[in-house]
Amino acid sequence: MKARSETEPWVSSLRTFIRDALGTSWQVKDKGGTTNLRIRLDDGTRIYRNLGLPWCKASAAGIRESVEEIHELVIHQKVSVEEAVERVKQTRSKTPRAARRPNPKLLITAWESYENYKVKVSGDVSPKTWQIEYGKTFRRLKEVAAANANDLLIEIGKKYEPGSRSRQIRIQHTAAFLRWATSRASGHFLPADNWTPPPKNALGEYVGRKSAKKQQETSNPTVAIEDQDLLELINSLPIDLDKAEKKHRLRDRAMEWDLAIKLAIVYGLRPIEVSYDYLEIRKNGKEYLFCTYCKKAGGGISKPRRLWALHPEWEEKWNLIQRIKQKDPLPRMKAGAGDAFKNYLRFNEVWKKLKAEQGVVPYSFRHSYSKRGHQIYKLSDTEMAAFMGHTVQVHNAAYAQWSSESMLESSMERAIKFRDLTK
Repeated sequence: MKARSETEPWVSSLRTFIRDALGTSWQVKDKGGTTNLRIRLDDGTRIYRNLGLPWCKASAAGIRESVEEIHELVIHQKVSVEEAVERVKQTRSKTPRAARRPNPKLLITAWESYENYKVKVSGDVSPKTWQIEYGKTFRRLKEVAAANANDLLIEIGKKYEPGSRSRQIRIQHTAAFLRWATSRASGHFLPADNWTPPPKNALGEYVGRKSAKKQQETSNPTVAIEDQDLLELINSLPIDLDKAEKKHRLRDRAMEWDLAIKLAIVYGLRPIEVSYDYLEIRKNGKEYLFCTYCKKAGGGISKPRRLWALHPEWEEKWNLIQRIKQKDPLPRMKAGAGDAFKNYLRFNEVWKKLKAEQGVVPYSFRHSYSKRGHQIYKLSDTEMAAFMGHTVQVHNAAYAQWSSESMLESSMERAIKFRDLTK
């Protein structure tokens, strides 16, 4: 039966780091409550040395650093194992280093363990979301060098414009990662003294403030696209190209985007929701589309929802339920859904005109759905919020320009009817 310490999370984290960073020939074991280093040489010889460090969670960071330093002396400086161990012991016994050198391998290994926790253990993040959204954070993490949480958050932030949404997301991802890596759940993979980040509500100084120009840009509401422009855009897609070898790829890609754009238009989908990861057919008397995507924002999580077509005749004319049922191809969006929409449409002449004249963006499809619901169908903000899969508060913050107008119109119509009845 294994000793209790052998099954504790910090032991697994420590051994995983040493294995990944230094190779399987370097191992640490518990020997009578102290740390024993075991090295297998190329000729098969095994060397065992006591590091003089307690075998406990509080010593995990010291064990890791000592083994790294011994590895550096033995492998790269060609010092004997005996001398390397003694040097490290003497250095450690004098005075601790005030500042440790950045160790990118440590952060990368911790991040990989974090991925396993978020995707496979807790299930908080789907593999696809991790690959796309968290993958951007990981790429930034690999580019910077930092010796503590403060330095890491500053360096991550430098990669983006102050106050931008991208910078905010990367900072939030990094801080959440550090909270896990210094917590009990990770086995205290990173030492808390160096790597504990600020609380969630204290990240503002790392996110920064938007410039006056950026504030002006983001304060303007997202533009909705009128129905006639949407139809013109759909008709401009090159789905009628002949099937000649040189053109079939353009046509196939256009067919994929034809379906994607029509889904976004008719059901008011977020770009990320245009995926078979989240779309499915359900039946309650008749078949309908259902979206399983749950968006996390502001401490809450949106609920899966039935999708309602606006306009229903478009749903029928474009045969959308059948196309999803038979799994007609949708575009692959490796770079992120919003960017994928933008990259495909940037060469489309109708889209270029709408962008130049009105400033449309991929989210304009969703905004068009909201505007259609309020102004044509006279639906309330509560109803539209449910149809679009968010709270009334979020809906009003994003779409008040149309919901308020629609409600005022409805109120005026009721008032006029009441007046006429009481004459």
